[in-house]
Amino acid sequence: MHRAAYVTVLAAAYLATASSSAFVQPLQVLRPGPGGGSKYAAGRSGPRLRAATMSLFPDGSGVAGAVTLSKGEIKVEFPAILDNADPFVLDTMTIRVPTKIIGRTVEYNAGRLPQDALDRIAALGDEMRANAKVCAIESGAIRGVYNAALAPYLDEGATWSQLPWYLAETYVYHRLLDAIAFFDPASPGYGYDIFATEKEEALQQALPLAAARADACVAASGEWSARCFRGMLHMALWGNQGDSSLFTVADLSGKGGSADASRLLVDDTDDVFDHLSAKGGAVHFFNDNSGMELISDLALVHYLLSTDKIEKVVLHLKPYPFFVSDATKTDLRRTIDVLAASDDPNQKKVAAGLDAHLKDGRLQFTHEGPLNLFLASPDAMWEMPPAERASVRDASLVICKGDLMYRKLLGDRKFDPAEPFQQLLSYFPCPVLALRTCKSPLATGLKDGQAGALDASHPTWKVDGEFGMIQFAVPPPASEVEVSEEGFSVTFDDAAVDALFEALAK
Repeated sequence: MHRAAYVTVLAAAYLATASSSAFVQPLQVLRPGPGGGSKYAAGRSGPRLRAATMSLFPDGSGVAGAVTLSKGEIKVEFPAILDNADPFVLDTMTIRVPTKIIGRTVEYNAGRLPQDALDRIAALGDEMRANAKVCAIESGAIRGVYNAALAPYLDEGATWSQLPWYLAETYVYHRLLDAIAFFDPASPGYGYDIFATEKEEALQQALPLAAARADACVAASGEWSARCFRGMLHMALWGNQGDSSLFTVADLSGKGGSADASRLLVDDTDDVFDHLSAKGGAVHFFNDNSGMELISDLALVHYLLSTDKIEKVVLHLKPYPFFVSDATKTDLRRTIDVLAASDDPNQKKVAAGLDAHLKDGRLQFTHEGPLNLFLASPDAMWEMPPAERASVRDASLVICKGDLMYRKLLGDRKFDPAEPFQQLLSYFPCPVLALRTCKSPLATGLKDGQAGALDASHPTWKVDGEFGMIQFAVPPPASEVEVSEEGFSVTFDDAAVDALFEALAK
């Protein structure tokens, strides 16, 4: 087999020999912050790995041919980044967020927050609709990270419409925290979740589906098989339809069920099962939504820990209210308690099992550390600092849940849909699985012509949450990752690849 094709079989080669794990070296991001520490620790900001550049409605060119393969190296050139030039993004940032989301946030919190805080929330929506100039973030542990990302736009007096989408959308949710003085201990809004009422409604709406998930979980408990794993993983995937940043509570009543196979655009389930069968070890989640999705994730977690294959599961939650329904520590506890209080014996059993694993340490979670802050930052995943990379590099698998994490994995860059996911994720510090229903105009790893056919048959396939993707990547045996304005490169041990090929041939 030609060396340039190694990426397409790397996962199979790695799976074919459990002893090959010695060849997979931890990746390192070059040019870390001062002292090699994390800019997400103790409120440090540090320099950004990639300088931001103005994005004034780019024409969308440069979307193909991003990956170059050579001996011992993968280079990825960044295409254009998503912004208001895309109709879905434009609708999100001029209607859906400022009018629908912020509007109902004011309504949900009437009588719960002081009027001046409600007025500041409403004023943020007005500011977005008026396309006003953006301003710096005032508070929070990573305000320096946000303000570093905003700096070139602030210097130019940029307005909302001139921000790249990922920066703009994460910025909105941090500005909402500023509006209620979330980080000020003397404020009535200190630590207050402005989305809590909506999340509780969504959780109650999801309870009929919780019964089916608990039944499946208990039925599969203790059985490590491809059939059971597929069923539980796919329930976790379709649970991602429960997203309150895209749908209202009323919309969610029709979401989260099973979908026909034609709506699963990429399915690497078998590869993931084979990988975990060979590796076992620890599985980490970069969690997304609360409610229906968190229930689905916890069913998968319970199943994984019921088997003798997975030693430990670690959930990485958001450090504060984010994107309406993203799961926090409070949401995790509330969800388990609701399952425990159910009259359904299987829901009680799942809740009891989860609590038992929280006590024995096989189930852990993080919610306020540097990695959690990074996941709530405007930075692309390839900018993960060395300390945060080190915290997951020994994981057998990181499961990135949801569309926002998918966007972060791709840096919100408009890669060609046929670009191989494996190559674009070659920078990640360990094996990674993306589970997402499509809710943004990004997709990679599709077959040639697949995106065009979907555009013709179902024009809204990228954004309506009706299609799903299960995409798995194993990083090459790399020693270094370097990130620049233009892209990133992964330099790996070529001899280790040869060894992997030999193992596969045998």
